[in-house]
Amino acid sequence: MSPFATSSSSYRRLLAALMAGLLALASQLASAQANKSVDDLVSQAQAVMQKGHPEDAVNLLRRAIDQEPNRADLYLLRSRARDSSGKMEAAIEDASKYIELKPDDPAGYINRARIYSSAEKHREALEDANKAIAMAPKEPDGYYRRADIYNDMGKTAEAKSDEVMAEKLDK
Repeated sequence: MSPFATSSSSYRRLLAALMAGLLALASQLASAQANKSVDDLVSQAQAVMQKGHPEDAVNLLRRAIDQEPNRADLYLLRSRARDSSGKMEAAIEDASKYIELKPDDPAGYINRARIYSSAEKHREALEDANKAIAMAPKEPDGYYRRADIYNDMGKTAEAKSDEVMAEKLDK
């Protein structure tokens, strides 16, 4: 039998392998296109936020989240846009979703602490700032955030202590 001769079962296996490869490639292309679409929405949202239109950013980020509901950074961005538009409870929900998706990222707790503080929920803000500091004790951001919270609470000595620590770590 010639080395180039193949049986019909070999053709079927080859055809099945080719089809599987094409389907995988099509899936990858669709995923890449969806990612580009979401990334485009994120870029647009950031641009309108810089122009002072947080409501437009919220709408763009909603569309992005509809496409990629498990992408944590989208919730972080939308929480900031909602905070800027005065929608504190919705901002807290998005910040909490970010934390749910990335529980080991202190930035999520710092972000939610800032929103809680804006909403004058100082106890919750302090809890989140403390959590961020516990997770990353050598990073200044948590101390800066907690200093702001202490200042809002009228605890100037505690605020000053955290400011000193943050400046020390910032060097």
